[in-house]
Amino acid sequence: MNLPWTHAGLPTLTLPAGKNKAGLPLGLQLTGRWFGDEAMLSFASQIEPLLTTG
Repeated sequence: MNLPWTHAGLPTLTLPAGKNKAGLPLGLQLTGRWFGDEAMLSFASQIEPLLTTG
């Protein structure tokens, strides 16, 4: 689901966030401001440990 944001020129990425009860993968999609790639990556690196440790 990154395509609409990419077409709008916004940086986007998805972080893995575990699995649901049925075993399907879950993720958190982040979308940043124009030219906000570095800020978004910095934020993602701060919250990634919270998603992977529960």
